[in-house]
Amino acid sequence: MSRSTTPSRYSPLMVAFHWLTVLLVFAAFVAGKFMSRIPNDDASKLAPLAIHMIIGILTLLTIVARFVVRMRTPQPAYASTGSALLDGLGKFVHYALYLFVFLIAASGMSLSIQAGLPQTVFGGVGSLPADFFDFAARALHGFIAPALFLLILLHIGAAFYHQFALKDNLFARMRFGK
Repeated sequence: MSRSTTPSRYSPLMVAFHWLTVLLVFAAFVAGKFMSRIPNDDASKLAPLAIHMIIGILTLLTIVARFVVRMRTPQPAYASTGSALLDGLGKFVHYALYLFVFLIAASGMSLSIQAGLPQTVFGGVGSLPADFFDFAARALHGFIAPALFLLILLHIGAAFYHQFALKDNLFARMRFGK
């Protein structure tokens, strides 16, 4: 008879999903900022827009797969701060991160489809619309990006608080190796 135990760290697959999500979200932010500075009537916008869209699709696939794996695999016990308020905020931020990463990618896909971008960016058919602000998905995409950035800052701040103030070695749970 095998005994079920709570792991002390995340599985290598969950660690890989975490850091892949970090890289994809960072790359999407950078590509999005770069691309937003180029006018829509400038043909040089197509390449960074294509990169941004591909990163967005990869991010959506990654976050969905990550959430499915998270729900189906054992996770380490929650890292408590000793404060019910902070612990509740931490749980909220973790699930909000999943939700907002999903929403930023989904709203970007919705925006691109509404604006006819896949045909223009990947098929060379037509031109970019003069203004993306006509689409409700653009407003949602534009709201989620800074909100997601703030959630990421909270997440990073909490991780450093755990590691250096609480000294609970939290970083070890989300890295490869022993």
